[in-house]
Amino acid sequence: MATNVSSGEQATGIKWGALVLLGLLAVIFGLLVVLFPGLSATVLVELIGILIIVFSFSALILAALSPGGWTGSALLAVLAVIGFFFGIATVISPVIMGQVIIVIAGIALFLGGLTGLVLAIGEPHMVHRGLFALQGILAIILGLLISLVPVVGVALMVIVVGAILVIYGIVGIALGYSIRALSKA
Repeated sequence: MATNVSSGEQATGIKWGALVLLGLLAVIFGLLVVLFPGLSATVLVELIGILIIVFSFSALILAALSPGGWTGSALLAVLAVIGFFFGIATVISPVIMGQVIIVIAGIALFLGGLTGLVLAIGEPHMVHRGLFALQGILAIILGLLISLVPVVGVALMVIVVGAILVIYGIVGIALGYSIRALSKA
């Protein structure tokens, strides 16, 4: 029993400071994201563009190394090239491509909400179909709002990312200090 307490104290004594530091950094970055939404949105869209480029490059390598070669995975190779150019366009012009990404996300949200609403109406034996219908209606409204006014979508994205960072940071700080208190006890 004493061995478990000793190893537990060693494990918690090392990491509490790192958790608090990570939490403080997350709170700072979250507040910066909310305070500077334009710059934050641009950086976030550019990061999405870089991620698209990396995924496209990975898909191109996967297409080349597939057992069928290029002929067996021509569609994957074509999509990888299209994705690569989409990612480059996103990095070069983040404002325009950010609006395009937000509009696509709004359309997807609208279609998902419409599907959920139709499913809730069409399936009389569905459990909690009222909540499912409410979720569908909210998704339709939010999807339309984001698609028709992309600036609102970008603002929502920035606020959500900032709030998530702040909440993550607060939880990390609390966790770090609780681990510290546990290791002292």
